[in-house]
Amino acid sequence: MWQAGQRVQIIKRDAEKGGVLRLGTEVVSDQQGTIAALLGASPGASTAAPIMLDLLEKVFGDRVSSPQWQATLKAIVPSYGRKLNGDVAATERELQYTSEVLGLKYDKPQAADSTPKPQLKPQPVQKEVADIAL
Repeated sequence: MWQAGQRVQIIKRDAEKGGVLRLGTEVVSDQQGTIAALLGASPGASTAAPIMLDLLEKVFGDRVSSPQWQATLKAIVPSYGRKLNGDVAATERELQYTSEVLGLKYDKPQAADSTPKPQLKPQPVQKEVADIAL
């Protein structure tokens, strides 16, 4: 038997709250950045890239902040370092770019105004169902 969709919960120490319940995957590393581990569930496709970027920032913080690494990371992830939440235009550009790179068809979302208006049509007359037991 295989288990699928299993979720993991951890309690992380917090200076103010004592402990904070966290769901999913957590990256932990030593202070020197010489060893790191992934605790929790193995990441899925939607979280793997952000988790690995977080790992790079934790373990290679000084290198990640260098111009050379910044250029490399932005070549791999053009939106790296920018918040897309709330920036509709930037989000659209990233979705378009990602679709092109992956060879996917991308249909730009339509504005709410362009939603077709419902058309009122009379319902067809329903015929009575024969009362026959088969």
